[in-house]
Amino acid sequence: MAQVMMMRNFDEASLIVNLERLPAPFRIAFAAACAQRQLPAYQLFEVQAGRVVPNALETALEEVWAEPNLAENPTDLERQIELTMSLIPHEDGVRGPWTQEATNAQNAGMAVIYALRTKLAGEAQEAAWAARVAYEALDNFVINNEGIDTNKPGAELRVLSHPLVQAELDRQWRDVRELLAAKDHESARTIHQLRDRARTESTTFFGPG
Repeated sequence: MAQVMMMRNFDEASLIVNLERLPAPFRIAFAAACAQRQLPAYQLFEVQAGRVVPNALETALEEVWAEPNLAENPTDLERQIELTMSLIPHEDGVRGPWTQEATNAQNAGMAVIYALRTKLAGEAQEAAWAARVAYEALDNFVINNEGIDTNKPGAELRVLSHPLVQAELDRQWRDVRELLAAKDHESARTIHQLRDRARTESTTFFGPG
């Protein structure tokens, strides 16, 4: 019983409330971290599909990290978002059967889009959607990888309690707590640390390789 009480849920409303307390650069960095942890799944799919990597989607995320501030030219960023959307796998554009790897890549791409959209307007909701994509990506992965029948009693709890799902929920709330505690003069260092840690954590997002 104690273990169940300690489990985290994805609480989007609470997440948005906390994200709204952050300055725009921190919201952008939070969304970028959610995308960064999933990026290897996108890169793997692109390599397997024989496409050129890195491509504009990966470059876009690097640009978010390099300049985690609101867009000075929203029109240019909107065009970049449109281009990036075209690089996300879709069922009607993939040769052969749709795979778990394709789903993982699609979610990773959408997380990058939400990071870009956070940079566009700085809205907490966009950053929260990046976090939701990460959570739902692992939810989907666990269901398929574990062969969980979601119609059976206890299936939802089984998925939520999975270590991969709980690890990502912990990471998201850890990031928010650290950003809330950061001092203004430490903002650049805080964002760099967030980026570097997200890159490290990306290697085990879907579990050990």
